[in-house]
Amino acid sequence: MSASLFGDELWTYVGATHGDLSGVLDWVRSDEEITPPLFTALAWASAKLGDPTVLIRLPSMVAGIALIPTIFEIGRRTLGPRVGLLAALLATLNPFLIWYSVEARAYSLVLLLVTLSTLSLLIAVERREARWWVAYAAFTCAAMYTHYTALYVLFAQLVWVALLERSALKAAIIANACAVVAFLPWLPGFMEDLDSPTRGIIGVIAPFSFENFLGFTASAAFGHQSTFRGFWGTGGAVLLASGFVLAAVALAQRYRQTRRLGLLEEPQRRHLVLFAMLALAAPLGVALASIVGDDMFAPRNLITSATGFALVAAAVLASGAKPLRWIAAGIVVAMLCVGAVRTFDAQWQRPQFKEMARYLDENAEPGDVVVSVPGIGYLAPPGDGPLVPPTQSISIYSDSPHAWFYSVSPDSAAEILDASADAPIFLAGDPYSVGIARAALGLEDVLPISQTDFVGLVPMTIQEYEPRQPR
Repeated sequence: MSASLFGDELWTYVGATHGDLSGVLDWVRSDEEITPPLFTALAWASAKLGDPTVLIRLPSMVAGIALIPTIFEIGRRTLGPRVGLLAALLATLNPFLIWYSVEARAYSLVLLLVTLSTLSLLIAVERREARWWVAYAAFTCAAMYTHYTALYVLFAQLVWVALLERSALKAAIIANACAVVAFLPWLPGFMEDLDSPTRGIIGVIAPFSFENFLGFTASAAFGHQSTFRGFWGTGGAVLLASGFVLAAVALAQRYRQTRRLGLLEEPQRRHLVLFAMLALAAPLGVALASIVGDDMFAPRNLITSATGFALVAAAVLASGAKPLRWIAAGIVVAMLCVGAVRTFDAQWQRPQFKEMARYLDENAEPGDVVVSVPGIGYLAPPGDGPLVPPTQSISIYSDSPHAWFYSVSPDSAAEILDASADAPIFLAGDPYSVGIARAALGLEDVLPISQTDFVGLVPMTIQEYEPRQPR
């Protein structure tokens, strides 16, 4: 949880340190943020407990921990304790969920809330008690106040009731109507978010395509924040897939032996249908939204289907003939164990912005020029584009009053060159963005006097250049 803040987490940091709660809500309503307010409000409250660069991740960590027993309970209630335990284990070891359980964004929290909504719905359908319909409505509304992508899974829940639990449909519609009414105060904010100029960023970085549909869905199911193949490699991906192939063979063997599969008999069948619908809801919903509107298809926006992925996978792995099913489950669990351990390797961690700030504080004197441009080549034009919070990824960890610059527009480039007349220039950021800054400052043909590289999911570098005039 103490790793450097990275990317969109800087938006949360700025929002959560935006004064009082009304200031936080004003920030969330602005064009700077395109998610509902619940997570940022919780991050603001968490930041009051200590270091905000660490504690704004607390809601995600708590949600990630609470998710595991919630998945177990859903599996236990519907497909049996063996499936529940295996599904909880798959979620615990999933590198994708490990990453987002310490991400200062809404993804881990919205996953917990849609999972609690699913659990409440299942209990409400079974017991027909008003308190569980109230809980279902509350978690449904809270999920929508956390992230808009909750909509796809919540819609899938209601469709499932309409198809397979029609006697509960009236109560489910009333519960959803109550959730909609409770969400209405945020409707103006939602409409403004639809017109936000930042909605097109995903389409620039990773345009929607069939290849990305498959790759990003695989990443959200059992991958990592990076690409699925990039994280697992060909060998790892084949081994992981072989576990599920063996599980399919075990299911076929079980059917040959008994001429029946418990998964396909009631009530397990309708619960398996629900979990399959939950697993498909986010990938198909986000894909459709990306086709008809702004591109939103990124692995993180598929996270609300993670519970469905885990439950379907556990059902397939745990329901075949012995001993093949245990071998299949063992292969998948072993691979996820390897993946979980790999997430702690530096190359799969967030960029080392804290270490970069420490390096600058130790090697640059107060007043020396530091051009901090992590991500500027991806997030904003090198000219007069607006500054975005990730450009402050390094400076928020610095204790020294360097002369910080966050862009290389024509105006700022002139200021940087003037300020470095008798002071060294430090260029800090990812190599691509540092290259943009270097060109904008006319340093392409000048060799740095030092360069220090920092390993991470996105490699970073710091280059030092001599003063234009000796001190």
